[in-house]
Amino acid sequence: MTTRGVFVFLLLACATASGSAQSRARVVTLPPDALTLATNLSPQDRRSNFEALWKAIDTTYAGFALKHIDWKDIGRRYRARLTDVTTDDAFYRLLGQMVTELRDTHSWLQNYRDPPLLQVTSIAVDLLEGNPFVVAVRPGSDADQAGVKPGSQILNVDGVTAAKRMEALRPLLHGFSSERAFERDATRHLLAAEQSVPAKLFMREPNGDLLAATLAREPGPTTRRPELRPGFEITRRTNLEFGIHPSGAGYIRIPSFEPRAELDADFDAALDALRNTPGLIIDLRDNTGGYSHPAMVGRFFDRRTKTTVSFIKSGPGHGTFRKQPGFDAPTGPWQYTRPVVLLVNDLTGSAADLFVAELGTSKRVTVVGTTTHGNVSGTAVYAVLPCNLVVRISNGYVTDARGRAIEENGNAPDISVAPTLADLLAGRDRALEKAAAVLHGKASSKPRGLRSNDHDRGLLVM
Repeated sequence: MTTRGVFVFLLLACATASGSAQSRARVVTLPPDALTLATNLSPQDRRSNFEALWKAIDTTYAGFALKHIDWKDIGRRYRARLTDVTTDDAFYRLLGQMVTELRDTHSWLQNYRDPPLLQVTSIAVDLLEGNPFVVAVRPGSDADQAGVKPGSQILNVDGVTAAKRMEALRPLLHGFSSERAFERDATRHLLAAEQSVPAKLFMREPNGDLLAATLAREPGPTTRRPELRPGFEITRRTNLEFGIHPSGAGYIRIPSFEPRAELDADFDAALDALRNTPGLIIDLRDNTGGYSHPAMVGRFFDRRTKTTVSFIKSGPGHGTFRKQPGFDAPTGPWQYTRPVVLLVNDLTGSAADLFVAELGTSKRVTVVGTTTHGNVSGTAVYAVLPCNLVVRISNGYVTDARGRAIEENGNAPDISVAPTLADLLAGRDRALEKAAAVLHGKASSKPRGLRSNDHDRGLLVM
């Protein structure tokens, strides 16, 4: 998650639906530790805590207008459901589902988690060409013995279509800022369930034959999905890997922005090793984010540049914001000023989405792949309810330098290259191939240098 500003509402008075009894929700900038959730809540306790959360979100959440969310209607629908809630777990799950209605990856229940779903662990399923396909089968497993093969399309799960099954999973999964990100996650959980009953699958095999299989659901992760390896020598450091593509372009893969100073140091080492390459590929596919890294971004800017604008809630009204421009400036001893390609997909999100927006300000950067997740809230506050439930609420959003919101929209690629089933089964990475081709074209037509950050000497390294 990224933070570019801090804003706090000290206290909110939250009325019940009838406007009678008052309950209070504290809204703070940091989540309190070691709070124990209240139990044995009475119907009135549940009602007052519900209203406290509804009001806290109403006055602090930033994305109502951006996402065309009718929060009053959502409140009416969930109040009606509240009448049927009789247990603490059912109540907390109801609140979690209401937060999910925000369609916001960065809004969640901080100190309550639903029991984990049970999975068919013997296979891995992923979304390709708009459909769910088996992409890996564990050798010797029940799926292997049943004849399930990679490349099989899942048509039906437990008697319903794959599309209906995905929709049924919506209230069981964490909120997502874009539908494309939800669809990818729902596909990967397509065979999951709350109970340990076997999954009954109906599939179309790669040769066109139809196959039915019954597979066990159990705790634990699914079979590992196949990874596309670069196909050239790679140096691995703790937080990234890098090498030189056969075309001569440099290549850096960053799987996560979660590490802080350690990732900055690894990135500097990789960039030093690739200093004389004619172009650079930065692979951010499947990078779901972590923390912003201005020290890394600054290695590509030779002057202070406006790269983003943050909109941060400044009052209780849905449209009350203060604007805060974001700038990136040169960092490190020198800047890489040759062409750069960013590889992205629908899982590239949060701090990775921000990284793409920031570097995308430069005309030297080309984005290749598919539209990113689109989940950059920028700032957050935490509502602490009387029952001690803590809820994280996005109270800001970020646009790129042109004013286009990244939240929900994502960063669209300059060149779209979507993975296909045939590519996956053949182990082919067309997006990486396209990135290398783009850099080859740019390097031959517009050679660039590496600009030193030693302004006194003004050294230009070619």
